[in-house]
Amino acid sequence: MNIDILIPFKDAEAHLPNICYDLSQQTFNNFQVTFISDDSIDGSIEYLENTHFPFRSKILESTGQGPGTARNIGIRNTDFEYICFIDVDDRIETNFIEEFTSVAINHKPDIVECMFKSISPDGEIISGTHIENFISNKDRFLTLLDGSTPRLSWGKIYKREHLLNIDCFFPDGIHNGEDHIFLLNAYSSNPTVEIILKKLYSWVRHPNSLTNRPPTEKTIEDFIKVSELKSDIFEKYKSYITNKNLSSLEFSRRFFKEARMLQQQIKAFPSTSGNLIVKLQQGILHSEKLKKRRDDIEHDATSYWKDVMTQF
Repeated sequence: MNIDILIPFKDAEAHLPNICYDLSQQTFNNFQVTFISDDSIDGSIEYLENTHFPFRSKILESTGQGPGTARNIGIRNTDFEYICFIDVDDRIETNFIEEFTSVAINHKPDIVECMFKSISPDGEIISGTHIENFISNKDRFLTLLDGSTPRLSWGKIYKREHLLNIDCFFPDGIHNGEDHIFLLNAYSSNPTVEIILKKLYSWVRHPNSLTNRPPTEKTIEDFIKVSELKSDIFEKYKSYITNKNLSSLEFSRRFFKEARMLQQQIKAFPSTSGNLIVKLQQGILHSEKLKKRRDDIEHDATSYWKDVMTQF
């Protein structure tokens, strides 16, 4: 059993030494690291080429279309049994590979998950996995769809054969929310899943990370596209989903709740908020794939329609 760790990066010279140190300290060394440059122009590639690592590694080139596209290149260019995604600015425990390898060897699941903690760049713990949700008996696919399970592709290993069999890849060109679509597809076919009840992954919350940057037009475009893809997935599995007590109305409410949250993020930057809010509203109104979501909410008893579609 072997694992290929896929690490997409763009101009990550400041972060690569930390994650490479964590990888070099692993208690189990039967793994490869595939670094995928997303059109980097700093010294990242030179660092990787000129540094000796105690683990096997290779460097691939992506096309500057975001981390999802870079991960897809990694998936397609490996023949390892399992793959794992790590964000270049995060950290892992020294027994990360050993723990995952042990579970994979003993159970041969399609997916293995571990718990995580969210930390500041200085190592201060901000938050972490809520164990009562993490070990819930609720259907993983449904909890990813309704938002009660974190939509994070890292902190897991995936059997590559499982992904290829269901044609599971990240949507190309999306920089925000691509993890959610990948995960919904990965969990949609009732995969076998094992859970490690240990916090082996640290999500480092950098103030200038992609998730913390001010919203832009690209943020809005990605939100609409991801919402359309989620709506497609809901409709594809609608009979199964509604049988599990997640109604179309509840799903539509979730979409508008997320739109309202994005709108609040936009309003935190008054100089650009007006144009972006209009772009968000127009995106929702003009999307044919979101028509069912609009129809569900426009005359719903909640305030979501008014909050998202009429307020500035």
